[in-house]
Formats: sequence, structure tokens, C-alpha cells
Amino acid sequence: MIASKRLVLTALALAALPFGSAYADCTRPNFKITIPAGASATEEEMKTATQALLKLDQDMGEYLRCIKGAASQSTVGKDEATRQKLLQEYVDSHNSTTDELAGLAACFNAQVAEFQKTKGGAGGKAADCSSHMAAAKNRTPAPAPGGTPMPSNIVKEADGYSFELQGGSWSYTLIRDDTPRYCGEKADKHCVRRTVFVSNGSDLELECKAYIKYDGTDAKGVAQPEAQAVVLKKTIRAVLASMAVEGVNAGTFEATCKPRPPLPPLNTEANCKYEVVKPVNISDFYPAEARQLDEQGPVVVEFTVPGKAASPTDIKVVASSLSTRLDQGAVQAVGAMIMSSPCKNQRYRLRLNFQLEE
Repeated sequence: MIASKRLVLTALALAALPFGSAYADCTRPNFKITIPAGASATEEEMKTATQALLKLDQDMGEYLRCIKGAASQSTVGKDEATRQKLLQEYVDSHNSTTDELAGLAACFNAQVAEFQKTKGGAGGKAADCSSHMAAAKNRTPAPAPGGTPMPSNIVKEADGYSFELQGGSWSYTLIRDDTPRYCGEKADKHCVRRTVFVSNGSDLELECKAYIKYDGTDAKGVAQPEAQAVVLKKTIRAVLASMAVEGVNAGTFEATCKPRPPLPPLNTEANCKYEVVKPVNISDFYPAEARQLDEQGPVVVEFTVPGKAASPTDIKVVASSLSTRLDQGAVQAVGAMIMSSPCKNQRYRLRLNFQLEE
């Protein structure tokens, strides 16, 4: 996918455009989803909104592929004036849908931040997304309450391919955040952030790799930064984040994913549940180098609980985060816990998730 082939025109109205019959067979996504107000939302409302956005992203990818093919077919054999008119309709359609998704995503991210800060509430209140939608439409940050600038100005730079798997499909996207940031060795350059997101709508966990190839280099002098990550089922995950000086474009990008084989069942007796007597703060075991490298992800650790009020033994990683640093941090975190079990020397598993705060 060539990122430089993105469609760039003036911002357009979000209402449905008067397209010709060329797009009659393409179903425009339904953007009428509810974003809960984070300060009063319930956890279930936030989960529902996440799933709705995931479905919307998949629907939009299908729609954009459909209208691209329809536009290509409709221009065959037409005179130049008609070709230009049809292509303009295609660009208008593309940009109006990406504007809407960018606005909804920015609104949702703001509500997630509020939810994490306030712990939510009783629910039942929808967020006012009008400023986010306007900012996405105009491609300029809108003022936030209190006069502080919006945290991001997000542009969907390009879509990747979509692949069918058990229970759904996965796809990938290149997102550009145009909010100016200082970067470079002396932190004296204005940079923008690009992120390769994988949307996993399947029932399988995925092991994914991604790269961005620049027309030049990123802020660290790397021409093709790469990263890998685990993407859990029914989730959206940033696999690669990269900073580059303003004006340095992404030439190509790619993500490849493969299903992770399910773990074999443990032979733990049904009535032998374990209890964590002394928990730990996982952030205390987040390796400093992993933080610096923006490494995140889940680790599944298997261990033995000798009996009551004891430290786990024989700790090992059975499902890696794809980062040896995070895997080691997870082993250390479990080893620092005190656990209790009514049964002696039973094996258990625990998933720990290392996640950086934005």
C-alpha cells in the first residue's frame, strides 16, 4: 500500500454526498454510533463503544475498497471531463468517510481518558462529539474546555488489506497524528507521529509484525522502522509507532499477522482455585528499556503454587508478548507475589498486560 497515494482535498461536509450510480452497489458505513461520556460511563458502555468502532472501521475499509473499484470501472471509455467528475466524486466519498471516523475516534479517545481518570459512573449519557467531528472535517485542532489544545489531529493516511479468519477478519491501517511534537537528538525538530494499527475482528489471537518505509528516515535516522506485537481477539492494537520530521513522508507500510496457537489445557483440579494474598503493581516491573522502546503487550505466565501463603515456583512464559524484556518483567512480577491454594503443587496461568499511558 503506497501511503503517498492518499487522497488530499479540502474538507467536505459530513452529510451524504450526491454520488452517481457508479457507487450504488457500495454500502456507506453507518456512523450513527453512541460514544458514552467518559466521566459518567459504565465499563460495559465503553466496551460496547469499542466494539462499535471496531465494526465501523471494518465496514469503512470494505466501503473504501468498493468505491475505489467502482470508480476505476466507471471511468473506462469516458471522456476526460466525465472522468474528472467521477474521480472527484470518489475523492469526496473517500474523504468524507475518513473524516467521520477520525472524528469519532478522537472523541472516543478523549472519553477513554476521562473514564480512566474518573472511573466513570452510572452511565446513560452520550458524549458531545461535535468539536471532534469539526476538527476532523477541517483538519485543524479544535479548542478543548479550558482553552487547552486538542491532544491530536488524526488523519487516516492509508488502508491496508483485509484477511478473513475464524469468526471475523483482521485488517491494518496507517494513522498520522499531525499534532506538532519536538523530537530528534536535541528535541529541536517538529515531528509527526505515524502508527500502524491492526484491527482484529476474529476469534483468534494474532502475532503481528509491521513496518513503515520512509522517503528518507524517521527521527532516529532509521529508514524502515519495524515492530511486533500481540493483538488479542476482538481488539484494535497499535503495532508500530514512529516519529518523523514534518515533511518526511511514508512511502510504504505493511503489517503481517498469523494466528497464535491456543494453549493446551492445564490439568488443574476444578476445585483448586488460587488466591493472590500479596499482589504487586505491574508498573514496578515494567523494564525501563521496554518503556523507552514503546514495548507493550500481554504475557501469559504459568506457575506452581506450593500451598497456602507461598511464593509461586517453576515460573515460565507460555505465551510471549514478543518482547523478551516484558516477558522477564512478567516472570519477576509473578515471582514477587504471595499466593494461596487449597491444593498442593497445582499449576496455574495468569495473563499480565504491560501498557504505557499516553
